[in-house]
Amino acid sequence: MKLDNVDVKILEILQRDGRASFRDIAKKVGITTPTVSSKVAMYEQMGILKGFGAVLDTDALGEISILLSVKSKPSDVPKVADMLKEFEEVREVYLIGGSWVHAKATLTDSTHLNEFISALTKIQEILDYDYKAIVGTIKEESRAVLSEGINAVLTCFYCRKPMHDKPVKIKLDGKDHFLCCPTCVKEYKKKYEKLKKGI
Repeated sequence: MKLDNVDVKILEILQRDGRASFRDIAKKVGITTPTVSSKVAMYEQMGILKGFGAVLDTDALGEISILLSVKSKPSDVPKVADMLKEFEEVREVYLIGGSWVHAKATLTDSTHLNEFISALTKIQEILDYDYKAIVGTIKEESRAVLSEGINAVLTCFYCRKPMHDKPVKIKLDGKDHFLCCPTCVKEYKKKYEKLKKGI
């Protein structure tokens, strides 16, 4: 699904300042406040916009940040990545192919760092690991690079596969739902109705 110039402008403003009001965004972009509201709701439903949060400076909090590389058998990589993401200290986890998982973790002090590394050594699937302390941050930006005409790759709400073609959009209880094909639409509606009855 292609994002137009209005989508890009809204997302750029939100990426710079998650506290920007819909009214301020509407003024800057040249559209109405309700249009901004409905577009932001759509970005959230599509999974483009994951949430809003404050950016805290770990250095100012006296914390230690590390870049962690963890090696396992290729078949164990998904399991290791899942285990890493469960650690509160781990802030980001990346799969890069092969046998390695990379992560970024933040610890309160050197004792906490030692405890964290000790916990890692107890994970049997981890064959090797290495970490480096981050001693300074030169640039830290949100990962998305926005430009007009960029394609948003949505995930089908039913089969969870990425959709590279135009999604099928259906409205249920006033919300948009995006699916990849008529079969998924049919099955998703069934599942949705069952869940509603269960509630």
